[in-house]
This record gives sequence, structure tokens and C-alpha cells, in this order.
Amino acid sequence: MKRIFGAAVLLSFAWNLMLVLGVVLNMDYALPRAAGGQFESFPFSIRALYLSQTFVLLYQIYVYLQILQKKPVKPVWVPRAFAYLGLVSVFMNAISRSTQEQINVIPAAIISVAFFSAAMRDRNK
Repeated sequence: MKRIFGAAVLLSFAWNLMLVLGVVLNMDYALPRAAGGQFESFPFSIRALYLSQTFVLLYQIYVYLQILQKKPVKPVWVPRAFAYLGLVSVFMNAISRSTQEQINVIPAAIISVAFFSAAMRDRNK
């Protein structure tokens, strides 16, 4: 079960990375799936915001791979912060006007659960 969940987390990261890079590069497939699905072309400000999200996402992936390898994550509060960030992402995707963006709740929830699980494991040590 852990292996299946780990694969789901990695697939969720891949989906999110593909999506944020799609916004940064102004790709057609990302238009209905990001920023409320309201743009025909992403403005520079949205693209810049998603570029910063790309770096946060890359750091999340790095931290999650550290967790998978059972290496310590420093600072120790990072998994918990990413778990709460995931909850914000779930909420923001859920209230979107775009039904295609609402689907992003699934990978956001999977990633959030993974970081909550890691944070709880670290707290119990």
C-alpha cells in the first residue's frame, strides 16, 4: 500500500509540475486548468507567479524524495508547512470556477496527506 501511495504522490507531483510549467510557458492545455480557467492567454503577472510556484514545487519534490530515502529534513517544520500549503491548494482548487481546475484537488490532497504523514512520523520520533 505504501508503494502505491508513494507512486500516487510522485504522479501528483508530475501532474503539478506539468501544469505550472504549462502556465509559465503559456501552453494551451493549461488554460482551462489554472488561474480559474478564465484566460485565453496567461498574462505576464500570472506567468511570473506560476514561475515562483515552480520553484516551490521543485523544493517540495526534493523534500519528499528526502523523506522517501528516510533522510532528515531540515528545518524539521518544512513537511508540516507543505502539508498546510497543500490544504490551501485543495481549497483554492475546489472553489475554482473551472471544473477542469477543480480536478486538481485530487493531486493536491494526495501531496498534502503525504506531507502530513511525514510530519506526524517525525513528531513521533
